[in-house]
Formats: sequence, structure tokens, C-alpha cells
Amino acid sequence: MENRIKAFAIDYLIMCIIGYLTFKITDNIFLGIMIIYPITMNKDFLNGKSIGKRLFNIQVQNLTDQKASEWKCSLRNFLFIIPFDLIFTIFSPTRRIGDRIAGTKIGINKDCTLKTIRNELKNYRINKKLIFGLLFALANTYALIWLYEIILS
Repeated sequence: MENRIKAFAIDYLIMCIIGYLTFKITDNIFLGIMIIYPITMNKDFLNGKSIGKRLFNIQVQNLTDQKASEWKCSLRNFLFIIPFDLIFTIFSPTRRIGDRIAGTKIGINKDCTLKTIRNELKNYRINKKLIFGLLFALANTYALIWLYEIILS
């Protein structure tokens, strides 16, 4: 669980930096959301590992210990549940709400590291599960912006 928390912290620090830089460059919070939200939801698409997970040799896996599909990785990172997820993780450290919804878990995998990203990307082929994950993230982005408009109005 400790490595999972460290990986989470690193991943969200990276997302905050990207969001901050986007906002500084564009001065538009909605454009920042449109960029950062899909990245955040799909951060584990490459072999079930984000940068943080690569640093700590953990991976998003399905329940049979195989790497999770891009779609499942996107679904488990559905951001509307993150605040509840953080609380739930305290009581259920092995699988958070997103993992239960997507049918995933975090497992150990030392095969894919920061050093292997270049080769993994070179050999990666876009597939329908990645496209579905990206479309899901974009739909959620629009829903999030709609929710912000309602709250701010």
C-alpha cells in the first residue's frame, strides 16, 4: 500500500504541474481542464503503468493478474469518484472504488520501467479500447465543465 500511495502522489504532482503550466500559458481554466482531465484518466494506458507506478514497480492489473486494458485503466480513474476513493482506500487499501468498478487491482510488475517507455511506445498500436477510454474521458470532461458552470452560476 505504501508504494501505491507514493505512486499516486507522484502521478498527481505531475498532473498538477501540467495543469499549472497549461493555465499559465493559456490563462483559461476550462482549456486546462480539457487537457489535464483526459490525461489523468488515461495515465495508465501504457501497460497499466503511469510514471509513478513505473517508479515503484506496480501495475494496474485485471483480477487474473494480467495487465488491465486501456479502457479499464480509464474507467478506474474516473475523477468524480476520487474524493470518495481517497477515503475508501483507508478502509480498503488493496482495492479502491475505481478498482472495484473497473474490475482491476494493483499488482507487482518489474518488467516495464521508466527506461522501457521508449520501446513500449514504439511498439504500441492504437486500439479500440484506448479510443473508447479517450472518448470516455472527453465525455466526462464535458460533464465536469457543465457541473462547474452550474456551481459557478
